[in-house]
Amino acid sequence: MVRLSPSYRAAKDYAAQGYSVLPLAPGEKRPHPRLVPHGLKEASRDPATLEAWWRSCPEAGVGLLAPEGVLVLDFDDPTAWGGLRQEHPALEAAPRQRTPKGGVHLFLRLPEGVKLSASVRVLEGVDLRGMGRAYVVAAPTGLKDGRGYEWEVPLVRPEGLPPVPRGLLLKLLPPPPPPPRSVWTPEGGTSPKRLQALLQAYAAQVARTPEGQRHNTLIRYAVAAGGLIPHGLSPEEAEEALVAAAMRAGLPEREARDAARWGLRVGEARPLILEDPHPLPPRMRWALNRRARAKGVAHE
Repeated sequence: MVRLSPSYRAAKDYAAQGYSVLPLAPGEKRPHPRLVPHGLKEASRDPATLEAWWRSCPEAGVGLLAPEGVLVLDFDDPTAWGGLRQEHPALEAAPRQRTPKGGVHLFLRLPEGVKLSASVRVLEGVDLRGMGRAYVVAAPTGLKDGRGYEWEVPLVRPEGLPPVPRGLLLKLLPPPPPPPRSVWTPEGGTSPKRLQALLQAYAAQVARTPEGQRHNTLIRYAVAAGGLIPHGLSPEEAEEALVAAAMRAGLPEREARDAARWGLRVGEARPLILEDPHPLPPRMRWALNRRARAKGVAHE
């Protein structure tokens, strides 16, 4: 009977905790072709749907699709997991399951407003899963060779997961861009005019970002703009400029504001090193300054 199937009981438990599930072909990692012909798009938490699936195929394995705010680190290489947990000891307490080949699935919570690409491998030996876009095979699923998945630290509800350590998250995000070399003002250094010029250059990049790259591009430039705050840039002004630019690119205001605030906070703790991108001899700098003041414009 379906109620006695270990996979069915596990699927019900996962769904009750807030994770969508889908049936996998018996002994395999792929979605069951007859029960879910459209794959993870049909992942569900509905009790009646789950019962119908496992009543039809009690031997089906369990695929687990974590919601948008949950990141699953999929360690193919056990040594990659060992190295990362030494670097970030807090990961040791996060829910994780062991895969048949000795790998690890580690479950973490992303900060609100932060999104990552599941298609890009940033860390050697680690794939990014979950986030509502990539499922993982979950215990007690067994493969045809008899090996299976099992939890080493039990799974908890998404809101109870530990957050991704900041240092690790910065590795997973694209690095902030360097200050544009084309932005220069006669005052140089960290003058208010230069800080404004840099902020407007960052906002212009955000505003022209194409669909599919907007969220992470906003975060990159928000981190960069945050690095200007210790030099005197107003955080409120930076937030409004970046949010307005992101909305021009097509992001909803709430998403843009959450991402901008997070990026600015991160960047504020990592001040940018500002050097004059075009160092000039003193006499030439003096002449340019004098000319710019006369015209009321900044030299670029």
